[in-house]
Amino acid sequence: MTGIYGLSFLVAAFNALLAWTSVAPVRNTNRRALPPAVAAALILLIAFVGPRFVPPAPAQHYARAVQVNFPEAMEYPPNWFQAHVSDLDEIERLSLAPSNHDDDLLLWPEAPAPFSFEDPQFARRASLLAIHFQHPFLAGVIEWKPLVESSAAGAHAAAYNSVILLDPHGQNVFTYDKVHLVPFGEYEPFPLIHRVVASLSDEVGGFRKGSKYAVGRLPGGFTFGAFICYEAIFPDEVRRFAADGANLFINISNDGWFGRSAAPEQHLRMARVRAVENRRWLLRVTNNGFTVSVDPYGRIFSPLPPDVRAGVDLPYDFRTDETIYTRFGDWFAWLCVLVSVILLASTFRKGNTAREELLMPVTEIPPSMVTSS
Repeated sequence: MTGIYGLSFLVAAFNALLAWTSVAPVRNTNRRALPPAVAAALILLIAFVGPRFVPPAPAQHYARAVQVNFPEAMEYPPNWFQAHVSDLDEIERLSLAPSNHDDDLLLWPEAPAPFSFEDPQFARRASLLAIHFQHPFLAGVIEWKPLVESSAAGAHAAAYNSVILLDPHGQNVFTYDKVHLVPFGEYEPFPLIHRVVASLSDEVGGFRKGSKYAVGRLPGGFTFGAFICYEAIFPDEVRRFAADGANLFINISNDGWFGRSAAPEQHLRMARVRAVENRRWLLRVTNNGFTVSVDPYGRIFSPLPPDVRAGVDLPYDFRTDETIYTRFGDWFAWLCVLVSVILLASTFRKGNTAREELLMPVTEIPPSMVTSS
C-alpha cells in the first residue's frame, strides 16, 4: 500500500511515541508506559501472527540461473576470451546441465567480464547457448551504440550497462539500458572535474544512461522488467516496470565489489522489498551472491551460497494484479511531506504570535494582567 516508506514511518512513529512518553505531563508511571507498551504488543502480535495469514504463491515455472563468480577486474586485456576459455566452458556446462525441472528461462548476471553482443566472440557463444538451451537467454552485457552528439568528435560509440534477451534462435530481441547509474562508479556527476578524477582512476564514469524503463516479452505473451544492480534500491523506479505491465521482475547484479561485508545481504533485502511492494516474483542472479528467487510476499527460495560458481533452478511465476503502491507510487511519502510542511508552518505562526505578545508595549497590557504590590 505505502511501499517501504510505510515501514520507515512505522519505525519513526514508534520512536516518536517513546520520545513523547518521556516528556508527557503524566505523573503516574504506569500510565506513562501504557501507550508504548500497547504499540509494542500490537507490532509483535502482527510480526508473529501475521505470517500465518500470508497466502501461498505457487510457482509454475523455473529459470536456470548461473552464478558465474568471476573475480573483480580493473581492466580487460584483448585476449580475455582466450584466457578464460575454460571458465566460459564451465559456465556453459552449468547453463545446460540436466535438471529435475523444465527450465524455460536462462539467466546470467551482471559480471566483471567484457561481455558485449557487438563482440563476435561473445555473440557467437551466447547465440549458440540460447539455441542449445531452446528457451530465452537473458544476460548482462555492455552495449555499444553510435554517438549522435556532434561535439563527440573522434568518438564513434558510447557504452551502456545493459540487459539483453536472446530468443531460442539466438537473436537479440530485447535490450534494456540501465537508467539510474552509480555516481562516480558508472558516470561522473560533475563533468567539469571529470578530467581530474579520471586521472586518478580509469574506472570512473564511462557509461551513458538509458532513457526508458523498457518491458520485455517472453513466449506465451508474458512480460518482464529487468533492472540492474543499484537500481534495485529505488522503489518508485522499479515500480514503473510493474505499472507498465511487467508480470515478472528480474534483477541482475555484480556485488563482488562489496567483498565479505554485509552489503550483499543488504542489497538482497532491498531488492526483496521491491517484490513485495508490487506483488511480483523476483528472480535475482548475481556474479558471486546472493542468487535467489523471491515470491510476491517476500519469501526467499533456492539461495546459492556466496563466492561459488554454480547453477540453480529458481521457481517463479507471473502476476497481473496491481497493488496500490504500483498504481499510485510514493503517495504516502508525499502526503507525509505535505503534513510536515503544514505542521512546520503552523509552528512558525505560533512562534511569531508568541514573540509579538512578548514584545507588546507596557501601555497595551490589559489592566487585569497588572498586579499591585
